[in-house]
Amino acid sequence: MASSKLPETSLRLELDIDALASGGEGVGRAGGRTVFVPFTAPGDRVVAEVPEAGAVVHGELVELRSPGASRRAPACRHFGPEGDRCGGCEWQHAGEAAQLAAKAASVREALRKIGRLDADACGWRPPIPSPRPLRYRSRARFHLDRRSGRLVFFERRSHRPVPVADCHLLTEGLEGLRRVLGPAIVAAQLSPGEVALEWSDHSQRGAAHLMLASAPGKEQRSRAEALLESVPSLAGLVLSAQGTPATLVGSPALRHERVPGRPAAGLATSRPDIFQQANRAANALLVEVALELLQPDGERVLELFCGSGNFTGPLAARAASVAAVEVQGPALELARADLAGTGTRFYAGDALKLALALARERQAGGGRFTRALLDPPRDGAKGIGPALSELGVARVVYVSCDPATLARDLRGCIEAGFTVSAIQPLDLFPQTHHVETVALLTRSTNR
Repeated sequence: MASSKLPETSLRLELDIDALASGGEGVGRAGGRTVFVPFTAPGDRVVAEVPEAGAVVHGELVELRSPGASRRAPACRHFGPEGDRCGGCEWQHAGEAAQLAAKAASVREALRKIGRLDADACGWRPPIPSPRPLRYRSRARFHLDRRSGRLVFFERRSHRPVPVADCHLLTEGLEGLRRVLGPAIVAAQLSPGEVALEWSDHSQRGAAHLMLASAPGKEQRSRAEALLESVPSLAGLVLSAQGTPATLVGSPALRHERVPGRPAAGLATSRPDIFQQANRAANALLVEVALELLQPDGERVLELFCGSGNFTGPLAARAASVAAVEVQGPALELARADLAGTGTRFYAGDALKLALALARERQAGGGRFTRALLDPPRDGAKGIGPALSELGVARVVYVSCDPATLARDLRGCIEAGFTVSAIQPLDLFPQTHHVETVALLTRSTNR
């Protein structure tokens, strides 16, 4: 099982795996050394091949001497050291309880080390599991393997394509689209570097984003139209290249139920070239938790990093008013079109700069916000604390996909006068180390 990528001066260690690390590997200790080993689970006793030098090292699994109680057989034959080592998953060999525990530990550790915070003193809540541990992704990004004619993932830590027969993370609709679209792209003589797919169970159709090496011309558009015609389950295509505007073919904007199985809860529009949560059932729980903590009913809400309106629609249905901020682009355009007539005010621009501008407006006698919600990208919202303080809001909900930047930004908000009153992790990404976290910040507004 050992990888040839290890240095020639390697050795074999027998060790017990204590935990799952935030990078996706199992972690154990032997002779004072910390060893990270992929495809291992808590409680496993293993033999690993590791570099000879180093106090903290990454090794390769050689032998599973005895399995831990948290280990299970992976659902996918492409997963693990005996399979194709597909990089789409990390933890299929570990049970859901072990995965949740690891994700909770990663959030708590980031809060302690980076935010200098005691999670229990911050209103810690146990992590919420995904409604579905498998078949949960309604969107994903792939590489085109022209040799096999398939849309594939790469092998773990490599660029070797793994021609997966059936991806167990994808919803049935998305997996069906992946299977037919790869050969169809090859037949259409298109050569995208990457392909992002999205599927709508509500519409029973999908859309694709083809990332090309150069701006699409007349010939590529013609081929894209032929591709669209050949795949009945495909509603539309987005063609793009670095630094050029997107070209739309067909109708790539898809309608999704905000709460799967409950169309009466409202619909939202998405496109495969903009950010949207892939796990729609778990996303509905995420929105529910965020609004429960924010308490927006009858309040004046400022939403930063609104994207295509994931939280904006539910906020508009309950708040007295909503002002939503996002950089100019297709996500903001979709949100504006989706929520026209709700009274939501949209602002195009940098979230931090606009928050500071709105705070100055308030100080000059302008309108006052009473609540704020922010859902920044992975690099967080560094410096947002003073802006939120100047806005005078009593409650802030911060939604994060990265524990490290969340902890950093919570520390900045505390220094600006806020208290962390609740921390709620959610598992939107089963079988991987990724975790979503919702934090509630509160403060007195007597200032």
